[in-house]
Amino acid sequence: MSSLLRPLISLAFLIGMLWIAFSVKLGDRTFAEHVDRISETPEARELLDGTRATVNPVLQEATDRMLGEHIEAPTKREPTEPTHAATSPPRPSSRASTADRVKLPGR
Repeated sequence: MSSLLRPLISLAFLIGMLWIAFSVKLGDRTFAEHVDRISETPEARELLDGTRATVNPVLQEATDRMLGEHIEAPTKREPTEPTHAATSPPRPSSRASTADRVKLPGR
């Protein structure tokens, strides 16, 4: 029973914090409105752009290392001639000379 109780308490805490952030006024605005206004300042945008400039190359390198073999692999096969018996050239009769017979690869 305790294994189910802990996640339920965590979920209730998260829901409570979200409700407080969006409904309880801190002065003339809620916490979420304060955060929204702060994120619109030029300093915050500069900080976000600097963070993206630092993190994006690292993420790209990690993606290339993890998925490199999949990215470099060909995405489609080149068409080849069918090799099954229905489309192979007719075999010469057993009476034909050895020069007229089609030689198999490797023989």
